[in-house]
Amino acid sequence: MRNSGTVIILVMVGLVLASGCTSLSQKKTSDSTTTGTPGSQALSHGGNAASALVKPWYVKALIFNKTPKVPVRLTGIQLTFYNNGSFAGYDSCNPYIGRWKADEKRIIISQLQIPANYCREPPGIMEQESEYFALLTNSSFYLVNGEDMVMSDETGNDGLVFKQVFFY
Repeated sequence: MRNSGTVIILVMVGLVLASGCTSLSQKKTSDSTTTGTPGSQALSHGGNAASALVKPWYVKALIFNKTPKVPVRLTGIQLTFYNNGSFAGYDSCNPYIGRWKADEKRIIISQLQIPANYCREPPGIMEQESEYFALLTNSSFYLVNGEDMVMSDETGNDGLVFKQVFFY
C-alpha cells in the first residue's frame, strides 16, 4: 500500500516536471555589483525580471525574524518555477505543486497542493515542512542575484534563501 502511494506521488511529480522542462531557461546569470551573503541582502525589495525565477532552486535557509535557519540535516527542499505560471517541488517528505505570478519585485504564490503524507525521519522534518510552506505562501517579494534568490514577506522579516540548481 505504501509503495503504491509513493509511485503515484513520483509519477505526479514527474509529469509536472516533464511538462515544464522544455520551457526552462538555461541561461546562467551573475551580478558582480552586489556582495555579501544572500541572507544579508535577502530581505531588501530589489527588482528584476520575473523570468529570472524560471529555473530550479533549492532552499539554503529559512528566515524567521531576519534570522536564517538552515534546513534539517539530510533534507533538501526543491522548487522549480515554470513559464506557464506553475511551480513544482519536493520538500524532503512530500512533492508539491502550485501557481505563481510575479512582476519585477512582487510575487504571488497560490493554489498550493501538498499530499498529506507524514514522514517520521529525520527528526524535525514535518515542522520544517510546515515552516517552509508558511514562508512560501506568505512571500510577497523576491530578488534574484545571480545564482541566489530570496523571497520575503510584506514585513521583510521572514523569508527563504534559495540557490539555483544546475542539473535536472
